[in-house]
Amino acid sequence: MPENMFGIFFEEINHAGAGGLWAELVSNRGFEAGGPNTPSNIDPWSIIGNESYIIVSTDRTSCFNRNKVALRMEVLCDDGGSNICPTGGVGIYNPGYCGMNIEQGKTYKVVLHVRSWESINLSVSLASSDGLQSLAAAPIIADTLDILRWTKFELLLESAETNVNSRLQLTTMKQGVIWLDQVSVMPLDTYMIYTSAYGMFSRAHQFDRTPRSGPKAFVSEYAVTDKDAGKGSLLAALAEAGFLTGLERNSDVVEMASYALLFVNANDRRWNPDAIVFNSWQQYGTPSYWMQQFFKESSGANLHPSTIQASSSNSLIASAITWQNSEDDSSCLKIKVVNFGNDIVNLKIFVTGLQNDVNSFGSKKTLLTSSRLTDENSFQEPNKVVPVQSMLPNAGTDMDVVIFPHSITSCDLLLAPEVYRSVI
Repeated sequence: MPENMFGIFFEEINHAGAGGLWAELVSNRGFEAGGPNTPSNIDPWSIIGNESYIIVSTDRTSCFNRNKVALRMEVLCDDGGSNICPTGGVGIYNPGYCGMNIEQGKTYKVVLHVRSWESINLSVSLASSDGLQSLAAAPIIADTLDILRWTKFELLLESAETNVNSRLQLTTMKQGVIWLDQVSVMPLDTYMIYTSAYGMFSRAHQFDRTPRSGPKAFVSEYAVTDKDAGKGSLLAALAEAGFLTGLERNSDVVEMASYALLFVNANDRRWNPDAIVFNSWQQYGTPSYWMQQFFKESSGANLHPSTIQASSSNSLIASAITWQNSEDDSSCLKIKVVNFGNDIVNLKIFVTGLQNDVNSFGSKKTLLTSSRLTDENSFQEPNKVVPVQSMLPNAGTDMDVVIFPHSITSCDLLLAPEVYRSVI
């Protein structure tokens, strides 16, 4: 029978992803549940206050080109004058996916985009489902010149209590018009990471100083998404490989990581880049897809300490693991080196502490690189940037390896079986 005959299928229905595995607590964070047209469906967002205090609508003024709908909140009351706001202010709230589970002592990262014609004093809070119990709160205070254009705000809220049926509240007691978009709440130990290639590679050491006690980190989404990513470039793959190598080296505090997005139909691109591109009759993997093949043996493997001593060490990162092949029970030492720099590096590799000898016969080297950083795969050239494998005849505990510029190199050293001797 085939080894892959039985399995399970994941589908994004029944809130399996959004409201399930995905760490995002806000439902309809972009106010586009009704689609790209306005007025849009803002459910489950609800209004705090009546129509004499606040008017909420949607328009297409967002700074996000792919998601143009934004929420417009016109506050009619004030903290003084003839129309005084009720205690606690007016605004909107989001109960998440049938209630947010907010835990005592846990920190939550709130991200939102705001625009206004005048200064604002906006309270961001986590509260019970009826709004009476405040779990955590922080203000956003900004002058007019700071928010005439869309501005991204990030807040950290530490909850004082546990409430499994909580909500996010955005309230104010100041008259004026405020636009809101892309409102997010996630536990701090989850890392939603989309950035440029150089930003991604620089995050390779993000978890080096993370406390070794406490909750494990989950990198729920990562990808290079800036202009240098194109539709899936070698540059993006190299930066992501550097970041993943850093996660490997910190796997005692990082529990999981997942690339996003996985698939795209070439006839309906809404996000770049993606791992696998297809149309009705053909498909190909982007360099980011092939990059992940270098890490497929890492889950469940044994990590070993590794150090790089080189003048260009800022552009190099490496890791070493041992893993066992389930098909033939052979063991391998895999040494990965990512060179994000422009120079060839002649690397001398020393391996110590192995219980098994290295078998040079059967050891291999795998290389992912290309002539230009902007190179991409396509339907016309699906294999333009793919790993190339070769034998490693000089494999051993002391060997010289050439690391090409802008490359991922993996040395898979086949380990000789252990020899058991008995004394009679």
